[in-house]
Amino acid sequence: MGEVFVRLRRGRWPLSKGLLVEALLPLGIPLEAAQAVAHTVEERLKAKGRPEVSPKTLRQVFLEEVAGALGQEVADRLARQTLPFEEIQVAEGKKRRPFSKGLLARSLEEAGLSLKEAHQLAKEVERRLREEGVRTISARRLEALVAQELERLKGKAAKRRYLQRQAFAGELFVEEESGEPRMPFSKGILAQSLMGIGLSPEKAYRLARELEALLHREGRRVIRRIELRERVYQALLKEAGEEMARRYLLLRRLRRSARPVHILIGGVTGVGKSVLASALAYRLGITHIVPSDAVREVFRATLSKDLLPTLHQSTFEAWKALLPKISLEEESHEERVMRGFLDQVMKVAVGLRAIQERSALEGTSIVLEGVHVVPRYLEHPHKDRVLTVPMLVVLQDEKLHRDRFLLRDRETGHARQKEKYLAHFAEIRLIQDHLLLWAQEEGIPTIPGEDLDEAVEKALEVLVAYLEAEEAARA
Repeated sequence: MGEVFVRLRRGRWPLSKGLLVEALLPLGIPLEAAQAVAHTVEERLKAKGRPEVSPKTLRQVFLEEVAGALGQEVADRLARQTLPFEEIQVAEGKKRRPFSKGLLARSLEEAGLSLKEAHQLAKEVERRLREEGVRTISARRLEALVAQELERLKGKAAKRRYLQRQAFAGELFVEEESGEPRMPFSKGILAQSLMGIGLSPEKAYRLARELEALLHREGRRVIRRIELRERVYQALLKEAGEEMARRYLLLRRLRRSARPVHILIGGVTGVGKSVLASALAYRLGITHIVPSDAVREVFRATLSKDLLPTLHQSTFEAWKALLPKISLEEESHEERVMRGFLDQVMKVAVGLRAIQERSALEGTSIVLEGVHVVPRYLEHPHKDRVLTVPMLVVLQDEKLHRDRFLLRDRETGHARQKEKYLAHFAEIRLIQDHLLLWAQEEGIPTIPGEDLDEAVEKALEVLVAYLEAEEAARA
């Protein structure tokens, strides 16, 4: 039997052994023991011959295997929790919606937290809810819990900003299309949209504040979405010109479209892919960022070094793990480096393609970033359902590239030591040369990585160009 799926209210998800492992590790279970239990659960479900299981069935099987392999005490501790594959529902009156770290993080950003702080706090709130076994929580209780955590971490002023933001946002509502509920007007969300077209944060928030103040002076309590969009468009025409205003309309259509966008950001280590991915995702309201290194780490945790040796090396050292197919005398160092690199890319691409397929079927926008993001290896059968926008980040200045490793070494407290990267700097540059050549052959846009603001602006231009090309093809 092939893959097992977990049936949820919003569709089905492939069974992830990583989620099972994630549930066991906080209990002090060694990684290998947790992986063994997860593997046994998967094999048991496959043996049942059922392609789909409910979260309830998965929970029962999981707890039984934990009790048998790790003891009843561990199973009892686990049973008191809401497991990672189980949804937490937020109740608002008679309505229910799944708890979302992304939505919570966005509200925290509006309260003044940085992107990193907001996501860390949202993750901590979810961890606490699951640890306490919460299955359903009222929106009011969730708000109180978040405010409590904010006060603990940031003080009373941060808590007050969060609660006041919530109250103030309720004074003005945006009326959605027919049949959709009204949403509170949010300066933060509007400013995010304006940053998405390339405005600076300062200018974006100023325009959002000015529009909000104007609506309050008019005594407005409700504004239709189409009118709000037109007002923003007219403000941009005066403030930033026709090009920015047109870009705003294009990107708003993208965010409201049922067709998701998949942004593929490739490039070697140290060129600024991750920072660009985060900046783009934030500006475009995309909550799913997938680093290819994370996919590789999952494979490393589940597949032994003997089975897939190249995955257990850095991309620029993967060639050392290959069994030579031809004698070293007949193969140059450049050829060995690229053979090892491509061997690793093709293996990680299996996981990246699966993520793309799942996101395409669910209509979810994602950003994939990493050195393994090589478009020629990421074709999938559902690509017609999404708008795929590939790009390659390059750093032409070798000195600046070297300096990035020194800076990263300091910023991470030597967790990513510079010596390893600098010792293999020639191999890293060699891989970049090949990636750049392939991008030129396939018409993939390149993004200069020297300056983040310029990189974001160029990436947005690339996205708008793809949107315009798509509209032209449909016309």
